[in-house]
Amino acid sequence: MTASSYPDDGLGEVFLKLGKQGSTLAGVMDAFSMAISISLQYGVPLETWVEKFTNLRFEPAGMTDDPDIRMATSVMDYIFRRLALDHLSFEERAGLGIFTAEERAMQANGEDPASLHDEEDARHDSLAQSAEIARPATAEAAPASANGAHSSVEAIESRQGRTQDAPLCLTCGTKMRPAGSCYVCEGCGSTSGCS
Repeated sequence: MTASSYPDDGLGEVFLKLGKQGSTLAGVMDAFSMAISISLQYGVPLETWVEKFTNLRFEPAGMTDDPDIRMATSVMDYIFRRLALDHLSFEERAGLGIFTAEERAMQANGEDPASLHDEEDARHDSLAQSAEIARPATAEAAPASANGAHSSVEAIESRQGRTQDAPLCLTCGTKMRPAGSCYVCEGCGSTSGCS
């Protein structure tokens, strides 16, 4: 799943890719991705999609490798829970009953997870204010494409203006880099199954 967002206005498009290329299901998912993307661009809020597709039950269902979403009742349930965690505010997610693992742990300990987000918002605001003060008026902003690089592969791709087809690491989520006929994660050292 690849999700692109506007700098200030939330999620703008979603691309869903299945492993079995050429299958009917892959074509249906491509068409579904386009429908989601167009609706988001024409003003349908992500929260509406999340309300409709979470808890939808069909196979395959079960455990996932995502620490925040350990069980999913379907592929659609997982996709929209992940999008909610990545792109909706805590208040919107709380209304839908979707929490991160850390937030669920806080609830289990009797703490209020909203306090976690209040602290993060205050920290983010203070960092933004200090960045405004520290930046000279003549300084040029860094290219937006280079800001999101999490690995050397992504940094090189942003400079070259092209992307390499490589999977995301199942352990940490960083884009893997090719290593012979396999892929290796620069973040945690996991491989795609090679020894």
